[in-house]
Amino acid sequence: MSLSKCLRFFSFDGEVGRSAYAFTGISLFIVKWNLDRLFCDILDDRDFPTPFFYLFPESDLFNTSGPVSPILSILALALPFIYVGIVLTVKRLRALHWPIWVSFLFFIPFINLLLFFLLSILPGPAKTEGVKNDRRPEGKKASWLDRFIPKGKAACAGLVAVLSAGIGILLFVLLFVDPIVYGLGTFVGLPFVMGLTSAVTYAHHEKRRLLESLTVAGLSVVFASLLLLLFALEGIICLAMAAPIAFPMALLGGWVGYLIQNGAIPHNPSLGLFLATFLLMGFEKEIVPEAPLFSVRSEVIVKAPPEKVWVNVVSFSDLPPAKDWIFKLGIACPTCATIEGTGVGAIRHCNFTTGPFVEPITVWDAPNRLAFDVLSQPPPMKELSPYDIHPPHLDGHLESKRGEFLLERMEGGNTRLTGTTWYKHNMWPAFYWKAWSDFLIGRIHRRVLDHVKNLSEED
Repeated sequence: MSLSKCLRFFSFDGEVGRSAYAFTGISLFIVKWNLDRLFCDILDDRDFPTPFFYLFPESDLFNTSGPVSPILSILALALPFIYVGIVLTVKRLRALHWPIWVSFLFFIPFINLLLFFLLSILPGPAKTEGVKNDRRPEGKKASWLDRFIPKGKAACAGLVAVLSAGIGILLFVLLFVDPIVYGLGTFVGLPFVMGLTSAVTYAHHEKRRLLESLTVAGLSVVFASLLLLLFALEGIICLAMAAPIAFPMALLGGWVGYLIQNGAIPHNPSLGLFLATFLLMGFEKEIVPEAPLFSVRSEVIVKAPPEKVWVNVVSFSDLPPAKDWIFKLGIACPTCATIEGTGVGAIRHCNFTTGPFVEPITVWDAPNRLAFDVLSQPPPMKELSPYDIHPPHLDGHLESKRGEFLLERMEGGNTRLTGTTWYKHNMWPAFYWKAWSDFLIGRIHRRVLDHVKNLSEED
């Protein structure tokens, strides 16, 4: 290839075929990964993680004691590759007659892999000569799929949404046995593909409007949630927590499906995308990164000296009935705390409505600091469900690792009481589930600290 042709290939002008797009994308990914490995070894003398680092960026690469953080070199190296990726994606979208702004999917983890797969397999737009309004060439007999999918809008929407939801649940059941992984495939990939599949299949007989495509995409997630409840696989609380990320992903998939069906593409890519999602989820399950360690810190001012507060921190009597609405939904609610022994090595039991936290004391600095590890813990909630269920994510996917109480003496005989919990959660995308975890742990902190405050301020 001459220099001028090479420069044109990497410019925003023109189009690119699916084979060139796929080959160039895979080649550049291999080059980028090996460059990152080389720079990490040179700059910080550490091994670069597996390629799944690009899906799960939580890593100790963000923490370094050296003069140059490896993550800075990774970000710097990524800029030319991002440029080339956007250029090729724009040219590929142009070849398919898709809107150029679809290229923003390039920046969404997991979805960008599905987009790459889709753009790598789809042929160009079909010629439309001799095509009726029902999108079947003249003289061609109806296929079994033509007969299977109803032509009525309501019947067609209901059928394709249920089928898409059913396939998604089937993949979930087949793949997530043990160890189970709640990751990008579950909360991002599956809803996206279910929405896309519903929208494309809904337009099998005739083109649909955007609102109709989005509606049937949203229905696929609604039906999937109902199936999860019906078959006792999940409860209402966790489905509600997942909805803010799963539902928009389904609508995004429905929008992409709308673009596909309006491009007169003769092949339905849904089965291929389901297969690609299944494979990506399988790799995600096999190569799971170390869960990041998060912390939640809360404090309260107590109108009592540290000596009096300390007694109520080490152990405290039964808390009054919870008034906070979050605990009435089944979230684990602290009830009391007891301790066996004194000093380092003593065992503290912080009891919740779902069971006790067993906390061996690691620091006993009365009346200033009490620190402990978490030896065992109960489920973080009791799921709301028509059945008595225990979903896998309630066992080990939110791990409390250690905790601490700090008592700081203030003027006027007051005490600043600070409680901190360090925890891990094995669910991705981490930033999303961290928001929920921080919120719930913060409410638990508030209940305990307020109780300690009330006990300590009593005459």
